[in-house]
Amino acid sequence: MENNRKIAEHLRQIAALLEEQGVAFKPAAYRRAAKVIEELKSDVAVFQNEKELMELPGIGAAIAGKIREYLTTGHIKALEQLLATQGGIPPALMEIEDLGPKRARQLQMALGIQSVADLKKAAEEGKIRSLPGFSEVMEAKLLENAKRVKERTRRFTLKEVEDDVAALLKKIRSVAGVERCEAAGSFRRRKETVGDIDVLVVTKSAGKVGDAIAELPIVRDVVAHGESKLSFDLKSGIRVDIRFVKRDQWGAALLYFTGSKEHNIALRKLAIQRGWKLNEYGLFEGEKVIASREEEDIYKALELPFFDPQKRTEELKI
Repeated sequence: MENNRKIAEHLRQIAALLEEQGVAFKPAAYRRAAKVIEELKSDVAVFQNEKELMELPGIGAAIAGKIREYLTTGHIKALEQLLATQGGIPPALMEIEDLGPKRARQLQMALGIQSVADLKKAAEEGKIRSLPGFSEVMEAKLLENAKRVKERTRRFTLKEVEDDVAALLKKIRSVAGVERCEAAGSFRRRKETVGDIDVLVVTKSAGKVGDAIAELPIVRDVVAHGESKLSFDLKSGIRVDIRFVKRDQWGAALLYFTGSKEHNIALRKLAIQRGWKLNEYGLFEGEKVIASREEEDIYKALELPFFDPQKRTEELKI
């Protein structure tokens, strides 16, 4: 869907430009929002106002406002202002990992690179390595990452990744310090195709556990390694995002990251009707935690039967 694709591109471009300015936290928020919009099964234009958009995970008031602005005017003023002060960067180049705004702009000016195809051609011809700040090693890495852009945007069949995910979960569960581990997202919902794999891990030693997981033979490339999240590609090419969560928030986190988005929205609406709040940390009445440890606890508190992950679909009406 064109609206979804363009808005996701614009949000990623905002993220890249903010990151170049050294702005903290916001770039990650814009990238999360871009992924949410990109993966919507319907055109984002069906959301009539900012309030409805803010029911989507990762979409706050500021980002919702920018999405509505694009839908009504065809542009985002904040992005135009950033571009005016920092120069334009083709959104497609932002899909290439390890290529930040400064280097992207340098490649534009020196070699006229405007697309992923341009970059691949220049790298294959050895034109990038001699530029200031680049090297033969970096050129090879950028070429490798550029070739994976299509891989990262494709969807894998469940059959393609099932064995790898089973092996990964078995390995993670054997790591010292791991208390619980489960795949979430569309994989847990047993969708026919998946874009990436979300894995939740309960541990009191996220740093050590993350280091151990990153060294597993099944891991191909680590792309992000923090205290609460670890991202990498499996040898099959699919991206895995591991989130480290607290033991008493396991149920809420598993429910949230399993989805579907529509199922989560329906549950949040039920919570709101009772004056409660539901998010990835728990079901709350003010500051009081009503339920969070297990998924079943949350469904019970909302007076609902437990829904099998495969039944948490966009058609669900609660």
